[in-house]
Amino acid sequence: MKNYAFLLLAIVLLMNCPKKYAPKVKKIEATYLSSLYEDIYREKPILAGIKDLPGIKIGHLKTDIPLIARLLGSTGFCRLLNKTGIDFVIGDPSLFRSENIDYFIIPQSMGYAIKNYEGIRFAILCQIKDTLTISDKTKVSLVKERSDILWVIDNDFLKTPPTKIDFFVKDRGLSDTSITAIQIEPDTTLLIELQSFRRKFDRLLARKISLDGKKLDDYIFSRLGSKENVNVILYPKNLFRSILEQDSITLQETMENIAYELKFGKAINMSKEEVSASAESNGYQIWGKLEQLNQVLQPDEDGTYLFDLYFPFDLTF
Repeated sequence: MKNYAFLLLAIVLLMNCPKKYAPKVKKIEATYLSSLYEDIYREKPILAGIKDLPGIKIGHLKTDIPLIARLLGSTGFCRLLNKTGIDFVIGDPSLFRSENIDYFIIPQSMGYAIKNYEGIRFAILCQIKDTLTISDKTKVSLVKERSDILWVIDNDFLKTPPTKIDFFVKDRGLSDTSITAIQIEPDTTLLIELQSFRRKFDRLLARKISLDGKKLDDYIFSRLGSKENVNVILYPKNLFRSILEQDSITLQETMENIAYELKFGKAINMSKEEVSASAESNGYQIWGKLEQLNQVLQPDEDGTYLFDLYFPFDLTF
């Protein structure tokens, strides 16, 4: 626990703003749930008991497999979170569908939120970059100016286990912090809903798809090529983490072996020589049979996620 306290003190910045008046609040309570995905796999998820807790409730949806967060959003987890009383979720808005939600999503890369807590401007900033750009530093300065107390959450703190944090306030600034264990009393109805969701999500991850006698890469590319009407696909070596040779594969296995979070641009016409030149200059692999004129799909940072271009399952329970 001492290590957590040291880490917290290292990442919380104190702001000394003009003391126009002394707010009545003496402390700001925060319940940090850490990974919301991991939480639903606890025997009694903390999410089931935070609704009536005082203060700010926050957790994150940064998953080792980026697609997991998107699947959670696509299968109703975001709506289920509405019932928990959570205030902030750290995640990637482009992967986590956020329609009809009652909480605020803080982008995991330099995203922030400022909450007026009984007269105190309390800011949370997620800074998971190792190196800040000039734009990033400008954003940090702006958030500092707009807040009385700034809580900076970095990659190390993101991995901190669930904990309760008290930010003690003096003269509109931070005077001290303390960390204690989270004490909850689960709501029985919500607990059952979370456990039911987990079982359904596990069944979704266990769904199998036949590879039609093909290797994993050839299966995916042949389906993608047919859907996008292209005869050639350029792709980076890291698109496939491993090439499986088996009769069928589970959804979990596809996510472990395919970088679905990579983006591809719209199909374009390219000559045989242009395809070869692009592959050589970018270090791409080539799928398909080259012709004199080709319809080509290739990586593009401004393109569409592979997940959206082709995914082997209907994402409904």
